[in-house]
Amino acid sequence: METRALEDQAARTLQAAVDRVLSSSCFQRSRRLYELLGYLTEQTLKGDADALKESVIGHRLFGRPPDYSAAEDNIVRSNIRQLRMKLEEFYLTEGIEDTSRVTIPKGSYGIVLQRVTAPADRSPGRPQNSAPPKPARTNRRTIAIASLATCAVVFGVVLSYTGQKNSRPSSLLGLLTPELGRRLLVVVPDANVQLYQRLTGHPVTLQDYLERRFKQPDEMKRVAPDLAKYADSLFQSPATQGFVLTLIPDFARAVGAEFLSVRTPDMLTVKDFEGDNALLISGPFGDPWVQLFDNQLNFQIETGGDNRSAHIVDREPQAGEKREYWNFVDPSQTTICYARLAYLPGLTLRSRVLLAGGPHTASTEAASLFLTRSESAKQLCDLFHVKTPSQLPWFELLIEARALGNSPWTMRILASRRVSTPSR
Repeated sequence: METRALEDQAARTLQAAVDRVLSSSCFQRSRRLYELLGYLTEQTLKGDADALKESVIGHRLFGRPPDYSAAEDNIVRSNIRQLRMKLEEFYLTEGIEDTSRVTIPKGSYGIVLQRVTAPADRSPGRPQNSAPPKPARTNRRTIAIASLATCAVVFGVVLSYTGQKNSRPSSLLGLLTPELGRRLLVVVPDANVQLYQRLTGHPVTLQDYLERRFKQPDEMKRVAPDLAKYADSLFQSPATQGFVLTLIPDFARAVGAEFLSVRTPDMLTVKDFEGDNALLISGPFGDPWVQLFDNQLNFQIETGGDNRSAHIVDREPQAGEKREYWNFVDPSQTTICYARLAYLPGLTLRSRVLLAGGPHTASTEAASLFLTRSESAKQLCDLFHVKTPSQLPWFELLIEARALGNSPWTMRILASRRVSTPSR
């Protein structure tokens, strides 16, 4: 009888911890992960090991046939990785003061409540006992040199504008003007991770990206055997789109070149986001760090069934809005493209983040250009009925742009949302 009471108490404690996670804003806006965590918790509390098998989860939650091959279809593993990332996001933000955390240990799908040390003993930017993943030693030097070479070109352009900091135009980039002693991280897209996903049809999670797991030979042989032997030459080092280089001078004029730190995604850790503001240029597939911030948003950049094409999904369309927005070419041969822009709190109290990206290069360039134009700030002030950009709430926008080739030339706001975030 005493043993049973202890089991009941443990079950109640676990359920209470999960309920706290599920009631957070992180999970309220991610129905798929909300339902997945709820299911795993229910089966864990029941002690139903069969219900926690990958094939059973795929059948019950993701509509796969009862006899589907989990080895060939990674839908469950992909969503479990996303769920682990979402839990990490929760404990970096709303749950940072919690002394226990809901976890899904590697190698199983059961839920475990893990005790951690007092919050005061933890770094606010990284969970206790969780060291940043280290890239393979053999690739580290090559990747670092390539990344620094890219940034050296960028900074060569930026530094020529340092003397113009006193004539900064008014633009939305002013929302990210750093405090004294801090920087603005401009995180440029990694074109190689985009290429990988387009060639293989497999999405790359933030954890896969940080651990370089998606480029490892065994993983390449599993997801794309025909490409495995070319992996070293295809994905040797990060690269970025050329349009980013032309935008850096505008960023320098807006906030001051001395405050800029231009980085490729592979050069960052969670620690970099603790105090510095960040502009993340791309969607979640060109810059996996976007995945840390964007699941709470209404406008989602999602892939098609083959993970090779992408579009924007309006999760809760309002009057006059569509459910999906795909880029297309109109009869005049003008490209109509769609982008998402979001202004969100960072990982710590004083940090802020702007996400500027879309499903394709033209979309991402349009979102970035929108940030640099002085009229954009006025449009948003009028839209949200405030006098100055500093009074703007957290927001997200759906932007439509007209482009010739991949060069956008006119943009308008199609839809907007205020973003509700927890007070800190």
